[in-house]
Amino acid sequence: MASRCSRLYKVFIQTVQGKREVKTKADVQQFLEAICDQSDRPMCVERLVASPAALQSLHRGLRFDTSAAFVNHHTAAFISYLSEPSLERLCSGQLLKKLLLVIIEPETLWSAMLEAYRKGELDQPAERSFAWLVLGLLLFPTSSELDILAVAQDLTARESFLKSTVHEIRTIGYRIQKVVQTVSQVSSTDEESSAGGRHDNDFADFRKIAIYPTADEFLSNQRPFLRTADAMIGASKDHRAALHLDNQFRLLREEMIAELREDMQSSKVRGKRRRSAFVLGGLTITGIFCGEEKKWRPCTLGMVCAKGLEELSRLKPVERKSYLNANRNYLKHQSFGCITDGGNILAFATVDRNEDNLMKEPPVVMLQILGDDAFHKVLFASKVSNELQFLAVNTAFFAFEPILKCLQGMAELPLAQDLLNQEGDPGPCDPPLIPDSLIEQLDHSDGKIQQILKTKNGITLDDSQLQSLRAGLVQTVSLIQGPPGTGKSFIGALQAKAFHEHTKEKVLVICYTNHALDQFLEDLLNIGIPSDSMVRLGSKSTSRTTPLKLSNQTSSYKRSKPMWDVLEQLNSEASVLNEELGEGFRDYRAFSLRRGEILEYLEFSDDEAGFYAAFQVPEEKDGMTRVGTKGKAVGPDYLIHRWSQGQDAGNYRWISRQHHPQVWALPRNERAVLLQKWQRAILEENISKFCDTIKQFHRCNGQLDDSMREKTASILGTKRIIGCTTTAAAMYVRDLQTAAPSVVLVEEAGEILESHVLTAMSAKAKQLILIGDHKQLRPKVNNYALTIEKGDGFDLNRSMFERLVLAGYPHTTLSNQHRMCPEISALVKHLTYPGLIDDKKTKGRAQPRGLQDRVIFFNHEHPEVDITQVADRRDEGAKGSKQNLFEADIVLQIVRYLAQQGYGTDKLVVLTPYLGQLHLLLDKLGKENDPILNDLDSFDLVRAGLLSQASAKMSKRPIRISTIGEPVTMPF
Repeated sequence: MASRCSRLYKVFIQTVQGKREVKTKADVQQFLEAICDQSDRPMCVERLVASPAALQSLHRGLRFDTSAAFVNHHTAAFISYLSEPSLERLCSGQLLKKLLLVIIEPETLWSAMLEAYRKGELDQPAERSFAWLVLGLLLFPTSSELDILAVAQDLTARESFLKSTVHEIRTIGYRIQKVVQTVSQVSSTDEESSAGGRHDNDFADFRKIAIYPTADEFLSNQRPFLRTADAMIGASKDHRAALHLDNQFRLLREEMIAELREDMQSSKVRGKRRRSAFVLGGLTITGIFCGEEKKWRPCTLGMVCAKGLEELSRLKPVERKSYLNANRNYLKHQSFGCITDGGNILAFATVDRNEDNLMKEPPVVMLQILGDDAFHKVLFASKVSNELQFLAVNTAFFAFEPILKCLQGMAELPLAQDLLNQEGDPGPCDPPLIPDSLIEQLDHSDGKIQQILKTKNGITLDDSQLQSLRAGLVQTVSLIQGPPGTGKSFIGALQAKAFHEHTKEKVLVICYTNHALDQFLEDLLNIGIPSDSMVRLGSKSTSRTTPLKLSNQTSSYKRSKPMWDVLEQLNSEASVLNEELGEGFRDYRAFSLRRGEILEYLEFSDDEAGFYAAFQVPEEKDGMTRVGTKGKAVGPDYLIHRWSQGQDAGNYRWISRQHHPQVWALPRNERAVLLQKWQRAILEENISKFCDTIKQFHRCNGQLDDSMREKTASILGTKRIIGCTTTAAAMYVRDLQTAAPSVVLVEEAGEILESHVLTAMSAKAKQLILIGDHKQLRPKVNNYALTIEKGDGFDLNRSMFERLVLAGYPHTTLSNQHRMCPEISALVKHLTYPGLIDDKKTKGRAQPRGLQDRVIFFNHEHPEVDITQVADRRDEGAKGSKQNLFEADIVLQIVRYLAQQGYGTDKLVVLTPYLGQLHLLLDKLGKENDPILNDLDSFDLVRAGLLSQASAKMSKRPIRISTIGEPVTMPF
């Protein structure tokens, strides 16, 4: 056997190196056997993909013999070799996709395998390989034109794999069935309210909807298709997953569109916009930039800006450089906006701030166009219009786009049986992740768990805490409700500790805010989880969590020689495409329509063939040459030239009257319209060729990006606990999908949109723990029309946590609060939590110095004023925000008074319901103190133009100020 393995290895290496060709069926057999004999599958796949010779041998060899006998004995073994789960995570599945494409394109082999399966000619191993291939193509769609969904639907309808006598094949079949149910389009029974047909971006299949809106969509006055939450109740079990993903996508996208629409409208209404509208006008394209060798980047258009940068243009060159360095927010890097033509949206783009180009006269702005199709629109409009503008908007697309893309790409809805269950109670995780012995110890612990979980300090849990801890360890989906001060975050930390100590599972921890995430990670450190087991995604951190940041992690990952070869191939391809883009852009700029091009266009046009015939100059007999005016010879464009000038056929009048009278009878104005139509069509053709090259470059650059993410994937692969906010989860969604944590623990779950939770879970998720309180804050939604409060039934701001609780899903509730004095807790008990119990340590606390009571209500008759220049997105229907100078002065006096009683500003929190008042308090208190702003409030103030980015990043601010709708953790 050893000698055969060595010979097979030689065959493999020689084929990969291009020294051995596959010429016969025997060669194919040996090569396929040699591949399957390689023990390191990821390395083998890297070598295959890195070798053009190996890919060519596979491509040709797999089609030498497509008989059922050959498939059973050889082809199926190769496909089975590719089913190793680790290959799905290699370069985000890009390498696996390439090999799948080799198998199915062209469809010769695929068709033969499908026919053999339907005839029952595949043996059980080959049937298993074919079932996996169908599933793999559903989960990792390639660029092939194969309609794999239609095939899978047919196989599912026939219950083909489900009838197998082999359990593994049936298991794959059930998974295929779920994927088909999830990705299949679910039509509405109500034709009037069904999706599709309202405009060019309205489709029944939400996966076909472009994330960025089109001009027609923006101009459409028809309401978008949205289902209410009640639509899920009557849905059949088979359609729930598809409906749920569809609705989550449509609702979240409408939230994004409404925010953009508000920004666009407010930019046109003087005095309404939160800050001065930033509009660049008179834009013309001057160049295209795609980076440089091994530093490629998405294509960016250089656009000369004639209007909008007067402040910059007035400065001398030396002053301009200093100004740009000192004002980083001026035309800020990666600021988002839309390119318009005559007020209609063409495309969306981000600013690539290049100071050297901004120094030019006139300035050149670099704009990265979002979407390949949008490139076509901008390039075309730049040739036919002089009204191009770039309008900067406030919509935070970076928070929407990754989630929406992920929803469109989800072929499976993790834990759907529990998350969409309407028939009964959830069961335990099967198979269980936590050993039964640990659960038994907890059941007999009397709440004392230090020895069980090996925590640093002694821990005694009350009954409600112990029940909640246990539920999170055994249930597939668990809901833990924690009223204020009951220690719900600590229970989550203990659960993470249990998974870390007693399993090999990877845990993803998601929080709504950076503050909550850092506090949670610090809890994990406090209870004994080593820092080298954790990683924190995102840029912010505390002093204790800074070492956990992704940027501070070391990795032993080293690219293999084949992976370097793959990167080199992609870089070479990108370099060639970059040169083609340069040539294509030069042709684009120099484009001018010649009559010969019009004739060629008419020759191949199905609709304009009559014109081509009318413009053909007849051949002269006996080699004679006919001359026109001034004795010049008549050329092939003689007739089309006269026609375009509004003239008759000249020397060929008699022919035109006899054969093409309708063409020559057209008045001059109609001829001009046709000429413009042909010119635009020819321009479209030229731009389409150029844009095809742009698409190829972006595809190549995307593969390079996937390959370069392997280091991040390697780091995440070595960590047991990954922590991130919902925003970071959106930014790192592809890396999290590759890391595939099996346990997802969501803190502040009542404040997180359901779509954010769904997209954070990979298909490998086995348990979901939701910790929150549906009786406190809901997820933040700016579009009031989609909220529960509006009452139209869309309920976008209903979290998964609240939805499941209201649906009767079992949940545990923590009952003992350890934070508030009884005088304060009495308020929340009366209003919301009648069963809340005050812990002993909340009683008998010293009275606050200088105050008569712990709870004080203050009444006054000084009304607030409306601030129309600040649009508060949280106050739906209001024309602006609000301020109350009297209250701000009172707050300042109270802060001073408490300081005199010995209370440092780090012990104080000031809450306000309005963004305008928040700004006023920030100004008032900032003169004597350094206020701390909540992250979310900082973002809102920056977006409203009331706070600079630099001020938002200042860190030495002891007193904490927040709007009421933001989480604040302080002792009462």
